[in-house]
Amino acid sequence: MGADALTSKARLSELLATCVRLLRQDFYQRTPGLQLTPALARLLFFVDRDAGCSQVDLAARLEVTPVTLGRMLDRLVQCGYVRRECDPQDRRVLRAHIDKAGEPLVLRMNKLRTLTEARATRGLTKSQQKVLAAQLLHICRNLADDSH
Repeated sequence: MGADALTSKARLSELLATCVRLLRQDFYQRTPGLQLTPALARLLFFVDRDAGCSQVDLAARLEVTPVTLGRMLDRLVQCGYVRRECDPQDRRVLRAHIDKAGEPLVLRMNKLRTLTEARATRGLTKSQQKVLAAQLLHICRNLADDSH
């Protein structure tokens, strides 16, 4: 469904899925020089936001198997963007951190994300943006609640 195919009759799930697709499309159109796949870029965002996150948690967030996540991290480690550290409490657990070479890349990606978000929220006041974010967070919490 393209943006122009959206109507007031579109269901919430359709609108959210289309918004996510269009946000990603806008972001990746801004990133041709990054030489990262969309999945690797998303992984970098997660590692930056949740420094020290375990590989198992990262795999769950990206909805990939731990083996696939391990290969993705291998690529980022080889580039010097990410480093793995053993958890001091459990040496079997590997935690991911942005490495020195990854810091300027993440900074650039965050600037590009800001441009995409500004485009997406154009015409909304700061107050409306806060309300929208709060409503989306509420929806996420509802769907993440296992008590149904």
